[in-house]
Amino acid sequence: MKAFHPTAFHPPPLPPPRRSRGAGGFSLVELMVSSVLLVLALTGTSVLFVESNRSSAAAETRYRQQALVDTDLARVRRLNDRYTCSTGTCTSLGTVELAKNDFFPPPTSTAANGNSSAGQLFEALCNSTSLITQLVADIGATPSTLTAAGITYSIDAANQGQQTVTEFGTNVVRNLHRYTITYTNSSSGELLRRVTLVPTTVAWCP
Repeated sequence: MKAFHPTAFHPPPLPPPRRSRGAGGFSLVELMVSSVLLVLALTGTSVLFVESNRSSAAAETRYRQQALVDTDLARVRRLNDRYTCSTGTCTSLGTVELAKNDFFPPPTSTAANGNSSAGQLFEALCNSTSLITQLVADIGATPSTLTAAGITYSIDAANQGQQTVTEFGTNVVRNLHRYTITYTNSSSGELLRRVTLVPTTVAWCP
């Protein structure tokens, strides 16, 4: 009788232990997702930074242009306020401020109605559309300081306007002698300023 030898029992191998995320680090997929998210975040930040810089530059340019417009309008208003035709010939290039008697030609005792020849010329200008012709010429073309900053201006002296007044029971049409000066951005065409002015001397028109 053969002796019984039982077969040795070998248990199946255990699976390798699963590494915890903290001990083994991130997987390749997780690293790729993190990298993509980081790139998107950096891209968004850079776009915001560029747009912010662009907006700041545009705002600075607009502020500088407006400051230059203010300076030039001061020049225009000075010419406008010093514009006089008291000699019969109009000019606004005087270097001194004018008094109230400097806008109308003084009367003369030799004239039948007390009005001098210069006064007659001034009245004729008041009744025409040519009163501000010399003023527009004195204002001149766009100054180089504005041109360098990308600013141009135009002067509309055609639409001067009229007003009907009653004098001694008769309706008389008077020219208002208005003119409009418009400042624009040379590149974009953006309107920077539009101002309508009337020469001070018009108040002395009959």
